[in-house]
Formats: sequence, structure tokens, C-alpha cells
Amino acid sequence: MKLKKRSFKPNNLVWRLRGDARNDNSEGKLTPNWEGPFRIIEPLQNDTYRLENIAGKVIPRTWNATHLRSY
Repeated sequence: MKLKKRSFKPNNLVWRLRGDARNDNSEGKLTPNWEGPFRIIEPLQNDTYRLENIAGKVIPRTWNATHLRSY
């Protein structure tokens, strides 16, 4: 089975995977696994991307393509 490589271009909208540390346990198992949308600012090396939210605030860390999904 071949896996399709995920790649995004600047200005693409994406969902970001919520980690266990970000999940609000008050909602229980119905907590959403994805949050967003976010906009790709620039692609970096090794399938990592710099993101900003819709309001234009830059997200401080980079995100790997495995943790992103098209909006």
C-alpha cells in the first residue's frame, strides 16, 4: 500500500490535530480531534509548515504535515 504525501501551499486552509494536552476533558470522549481552520504562511524543510489563524495571529511553533489536514 502506498501512502500519498501531504503537501500544502501558502494560503491553503488546514485543520490542525489536537494533542492530548490540548483536549478539554470536560467534554469527555466527544471532544473534537481537529481544530482550525489555520492558514499556511510558508512551507519549511521536511514537510513542516508555519501557520497563522484566520485573524492573522502567527502560531509560534511549526507543524508537521502528518498533523495537518486540508480544510
